[in-house]
Amino acid sequence: MRTKVQEQEILREALEAFEKMTGLTIDRYPVLEPVVLDGETPDTGIGIKLNDMVLHFNVEIKANLTQAAIGHVTQLLKRKDGKNIIITRYVNPQIAEKLKELNIPFIDTAGNTYIKEPNLFLFIKGNSAVIPREKIKTRAFQPTGLQVIFTLLCNPKLENENYRNIAKSANVALGTVGWAMQDLKKMGFLIDMGRRGRQLINKEKLLTKWVMTYPEQLRPRQLAGKYNAVEPVFWKDQDLPAEAFWGGEVAAAKLNKYLKPEIVTIYTNNDAALNKYIIKNRIQKGPEGKIEILKTFWQREQKRPYPDLVHPILIYADLMATGDARNIETAEIIYEQELAGFIRED
Repeated sequence: MRTKVQEQEILREALEAFEKMTGLTIDRYPVLEPVVLDGETPDTGIGIKLNDMVLHFNVEIKANLTQAAIGHVTQLLKRKDGKNIIITRYVNPQIAEKLKELNIPFIDTAGNTYIKEPNLFLFIKGNSAVIPREKIKTRAFQPTGLQVIFTLLCNPKLENENYRNIAKSANVALGTVGWAMQDLKKMGFLIDMGRRGRQLINKEKLLTKWVMTYPEQLRPRQLAGKYNAVEPVFWKDQDLPAEAFWGGEVAAAKLNKYLKPEIVTIYTNNDAALNKYIIKNRIQKGPEGKIEILKTFWQREQKRPYPDLVHPILIYADLMATGDARNIETAEIIYEQELAGFIRED
């Protein structure tokens, strides 16, 4: 976890790079009425001097801004008053374009920036930066730890079961549950109440952290292959074989009819049945295919509100990971309809 010292270092380097790149001057000031969201409070604002006026922004510092984090950042800024700007270590050209598309202002330590105001338009991308790799100090957000967290979030009260049952539900080794639970305690997501059992807390923040970490740490390991179909919308009238589930855009479309899917996502471990399904629908493997098949990372008996869809948490995570504006909008709808009450504090 980043420290305040690290945050201030990122802020200092980014503002220096901005001034050097643009010739403009920035002043810092405290936020007078900070809004607490996701357990975080912005404590800094900046003012960009422009002739005889100053453009004010509240600052949100994100150490590493990845594709998977864009959706969360978009949600966060929408829920805040005033003008907000992201300060981060580095924004690559692809993410810079995505932030511009979403109209999210940013400055990084390499001098890349996007700001669109009535009196100022800046878009600088392509400057490279040396990014220090942060060590993962807790194993809970490594792949098997993420499986445990996902299972706990999807199954309320499961934290009170014995470790063997949790391990079976999460499809991990027994020892994994032990260190994952210890890490969750250290990070303030799990409390032990003695005879009253254990309780998962701060679930909204835990979900956010899981959603941002899953696409980088666990999802790539589950990808079995990409495919193309002769009939792109084969999924509309086709039931999946046993032990296979729709995820991502198709799952979202089946939930609320709002999204027109471009990518078809299927989760399964039933290879034999899936192979028959692939042949039946004339699906062929291709590295740039619009159909992605991933291995499930949970046990079959896991509780799901929709039998042919992955859990809404995973649908939400798949959508947010794309960084696509329409997918993020759909993810927000799914969050409000399916998850907001589900993850409320007990």
